[in-house]
Amino acid sequence: MRRVVIKGVGVWSPLGSTWPATTAALARGATAVAPVTAWDATGFPCRVAAGIAIDGAHEDRRRPLAHAAAREAWTAAGFEDGCGGARIGVFIGAESGRASFRTVLELARAAGGGATFDAAAFAVRAREFASRVDAAVISPAAIASGLATMVNATGPVTTVSLACASGAAAVIEAVRAIRAGACDVALAGGVGADVEPLMLAGFGLLGALSGAGESCPFDRRRDGFVVGEGAAMLALAASDVRGGAAPRCEIAGVGRSLDGYRLTAPEPEGDGAARAIAAAMADAGEIAIDCVQAHGTSTPLNDPAEITALRRALGDGFARAHVTAVKGAVGHWIAGAGAIGVACAVDAIERGRVFPTAGLRAVDASCAANHVIGETIAIDVRTALVNAFAFGGANASLVLRRWESA
Repeated sequence: MRRVVIKGVGVWSPLGSTWPATTAALARGATAVAPVTAWDATGFPCRVAAGIAIDGAHEDRRRPLAHAAAREAWTAAGFEDGCGGARIGVFIGAESGRASFRTVLELARAAGGGATFDAAAFAVRAREFASRVDAAVISPAAIASGLATMVNATGPVTTVSLACASGAAAVIEAVRAIRAGACDVALAGGVGADVEPLMLAGFGLLGALSGAGESCPFDRRRDGFVVGEGAAMLALAASDVRGGAAPRCEIAGVGRSLDGYRLTAPEPEGDGAARAIAAAMADAGEIAIDCVQAHGTSTPLNDPAEITALRRALGDGFARAHVTAVKGAVGHWIAGAGAIGVACAVDAIERGRVFPTAGLRAVDASCAANHVIGETIAIDVRTALVNAFAFGGANASLVLRRWESA
């Protein structure tokens, strides 16, 4: 079976527009969670977020985030001048795009703005919006297709839309495609751009957001997640592909599972999550995990279910694994959440450090683990586990390992 390595990482986060800038902030224990200022959030269930100010007018805010992160990853991998004839695939976690809130309001007014839909009035005015509201804005596949053009992909181009597991699942599909010989090199990752009124209102109605306005995974104070946004991209390659940068680490094991329990609640004993973790560890042949990049949403139900799953899957190794969650610092990127977790795991292996969980001060008894609190710790990280668990029970886990050639 072909071994898959990571050669490049690119990230645009609320803490920085590049991966070095983001890691510097994460290492300080910084958080990007702040009051919403892009619009009047008075009356919203949650009035904080981890948003990104993007210069220029972009109807689809996913696009500039994804393309900037992809360019950084591709350049870091040494692939900017091509991959020497290797077949390139693109695998991206993305949800549907949305027209801007201003455009939605204009469209509503064009239809009459009342209780009935005035088709005739809408038809007259709709042409004014055709140049702004096109298929590329609302299609989940538009991001992967655009990135495929950017890197001259000739292999599979795949969009994975699994809510909060999208980014991690996209990386898993890239690994599987390289192993199977469908491509030799892959751009993989995820993007989320959900800090906007409709999404905050929707998540608020579900009761998923923090009323206190805090992202504090595993803490006694946690009462919901905080929406964040950003893009994290990885340049992957089969280990036998020549050229480009040296491998930064290996994706040694991958696993996916499904709970099928409830749409918006995890299986309380973490059964599906534990199966995904166990599958990734079995795939890697690993029994010792040094650190865990946890899903860690800061919600009352998900956090203890994940810790239970880790305890079940890691067994005797649970106590030694250092647990951290990046959502305390950058919020929940939804489709991009798993991908930023993978990027943090790469840093842990490369730099021998584990970032703290921002916002975590007093660990809830139901979430007891070997948490990293307050400051970055220096440890020898040979293996790292990354988790991403989604609405509907879709679970994705990956084991990353320090690269050692055979």
